[in-house]
Amino acid sequence: MAEASKKLLILVVDRDDDIGRKTGLSTPIVGFEENLKAAQALLLADPEEADANAIFGALKVYRELSKTLEGNIEVATVAGKEGEGLEADIKIMGELEEVLKRFKADACVLVSDGVTDQFVTPIITSKLPIISVRRIVVRHSEAVEQTWLVLGRYLKLIFTEPRYSRIFLGIPGLLMAIIGILYIVNVASLPFVLSAIGTYFIIRGFGLDQKIASSFRNVTKLFRMPPYAQLRAYAVFTSALLLLMGFYTGYISTLKAVEEIYPDAPEFSTHVLWWLEKMPFIAGTYISNSIDVISIAILMMLLANMVYYLFTRDPSFWLMVRGSVLLAWLWALLKRTGIILVVGASGGFENPHVLLLVITAVLGMATIVVTILVTRILRKVYFRYFRRRERH
Repeated sequence: MAEASKKLLILVVDRDDDIGRKTGLSTPIVGFEENLKAAQALLLADPEEADANAIFGALKVYRELSKTLEGNIEVATVAGKEGEGLEADIKIMGELEEVLKRFKADACVLVSDGVTDQFVTPIITSKLPIISVRRIVVRHSEAVEQTWLVLGRYLKLIFTEPRYSRIFLGIPGLLMAIIGILYIVNVASLPFVLSAIGTYFIIRGFGLDQKIASSFRNVTKLFRMPPYAQLRAYAVFTSALLLLMGFYTGYISTLKAVEEIYPDAPEFSTHVLWWLEKMPFIAGTYISNSIDVISIAILMMLLANMVYYLFTRDPSFWLMVRGSVLLAWLWALLKRTGIILVVGASGGFENPHVLLLVITAVLGMATIVVTILVTRILRKVYFRYFRRRERH
């Protein structure tokens, strides 16, 4: 009977005073009805508040034990301060003393949300013993449940769908198997493994594998193109190759010419002026030795486009005709310019190199004008064939 007369306090501790900040209620809150109203007010202010669930948990414990303790039980909520520091703990102690003045409890059951147990337990035990701790933890929220459902679906896809399993299981498994075999035969090392993994990440990260696959598909499409389209594609590849070779041969030829004519040439960094004086010779040599291949590369592209536009009945055909004539005279003009720069020709028309350059320029101008007039006439004559409108 002595044990039955002991008074029990069901205690909730809100260390950061959420209930005071969010509802405006003052603590301590003592009594079943007062705590019920406080919990409802807190949920209305913040439906996700864990302290409200703790108060409801305390009320549930109170209801379960009140039948056996018959009036020797009380429920109370005390609060600290925002920030949960020393001031909050002092306030909790003061409110607990106030509760114990109103209800002289012999022990208490601490109902907590599981976060502040270790901080408030020493404060409570300094005033009365804790015989039990009840932690009220929300089982799940909708967002958490949905997250786990989505995660479970993705995990299922990884293990069941070949499309995903090849990426998330097949490729890492292949890498691990290769690395393991290389370690067994004493070929692999840590830098090698890191380099291999890094290379794979770079390829996947920058989408290089997709670009390579796309390029391969484009190459295979080349063999299914119409003949004139294949000719155009071949011309693009060949022109690019010839352009590179033209620039390269010009560079190599210029180096050899400088070495032959100036075998004791000084360093550029120490004799900048000397090299600037030789710039006309260097430029002329480069132009003379590169312009032929470069012009052929551009001409191949123009001729291929000419054939393509002829078969597709595109009026741009006449642009290619004019472009070919223009290219021929530009080649002749640059060739003569390169020769003049190499030999260092001077004077006026009495110098044959200068005279040829002027004649080339004048004849080129006249030819281009005639070509423009002729192509305009021919475009009108054959306008029925070239049905597509000319693009500007």
